Amino acid sequence: MTLFVDNEALDGIASDLAAVGSRIDSVAASVPVTVDAGDATPVVLGILARLTENAAQLVEALMAASAAVAQANASYREQDVASADATISTWAE
Repeated sequence: MTLFVDNEALDGIASDLAAVGSRIDSVAASVPVTVDAGDATPVVLGILARLTENAAQLVEALMAASAAVAQANASYREQDVASADATISTWAE
């Protein structure tokens, strides 16, 4: 069994997750504060409130996933360096 971690791919995944989170978050500025939907105004505002709340949770999840992938990638890189150093010192002896 071999273990290969593609650090560049993990960097890309972390970057993509953060970018999507940022794009979704940027849409928040365009959400209307009030809506004139006649008798349906309370219902429409309730739907908008639910959508914005869920979008905020999605942004938080995407940013957390991005940070987790980046941290895991950093750990893989650190372990690779430590393993390489151990191998080099063993060969040098």
